Amino acid sequence: MSIDIIRTVGTILKKEKLASVVNETKSKALILESLEPYPGYHGTTIPDKLEPEALFVVTRVNYHDEQIIRATQKIKSSCNLNFDAVPGTLFIENKPVSIIRFKKVSYNLAGEIISHFIDEGVDFKKSRKISPYESKIYVRKFFNLKKVNDGIYEDLDVKEFFYLKVEGYPKWEIFEELTKKIKYNVHDMIFDAAQLSVYDASGLTDFVRIYDQNRYIERLPKIRKYYQDAYSKIK
Repeated sequence: MSIDIIRTVGTILKKEKLASVVNETKSKALILESLEPYPGYHGTTIPDKLEPEALFVVTRVNYHDEQIIRATQKIKSSCNLNFDAVPGTLFIENKPVSIIRFKKVSYNLAGEIISHFIDEGVDFKKSRKISPYESKIYVRKFFNLKKVNDGIYEDLDVKEFFYLKVEGYPKWEIFEELTKKIKYNVHDMIFDAAQLSVYDASGLTDFVRIYDQNRYIERLPKIRKYYQDAYSKIK
C-alpha cells in the first residue's frame, strides 16, 4: 500500500478506562464513557470537557455492522442530526459485548439519538451501574488518510491522529509494553498509541495510530523506526 491517499475500512484496537455514565442522558440504555479518552495523555494537556469525547452504548445482541451503518444513515438523513456512530466491541466482566460508539453527541442529545436507533430495530441492554475498569475496545470504521512521509499518514478528519505503517500485529499486552519503552526513548513528546488494521486488495495492512495534540510530524519517523525494530524482534 504505497498510494498517497487511503480510503478504506478498518478496525482500531485501544484500551481505555470506562464506567457507566453519571450525567443525565434521558435514556434507559446501558451507556459507558471513557474516563481517560487518550490514556497516553493522562495528566498532561488534555483539558476537562463538559461533554463526552465518546459514548459507548451496549446493544442487547450482536448486530451485523451493516445494520448499524444503515440505521445511522437513515437517522442522519431523516432527523437532520449531526453525530458519528460506528459499531464495535468491548468487554464487561471479561465478556465481549457489542456496542455502538457515538461521537459528537452531548449527554442531553444521547437519549434522543438512541431512541431513533430503537425505532430502527436496534435493542440495547438496560442501564446499570458499572464502576471504573479498563477494557480493550475494538471500533470498526471508515478511514480517510493522506501520506505525509514514507510509511506515515495523517488523518484527514481528525488532525491529531497519525498512522505509522508497520509489519506485524502483536498481542495488545505486548504492544502496550513496547509503547511504554518507546515513549521512554522519545524525549519531549507525549503521545497515545493504538493498533489499526485496514483492508486493501492484498488483505490487511497494519498501522500504529498516534494521537499527538502538538502534531510533532518530524518525530514520527523515529517513532515508526522504534516500532519496526521492536516488531522485528517478536517471534
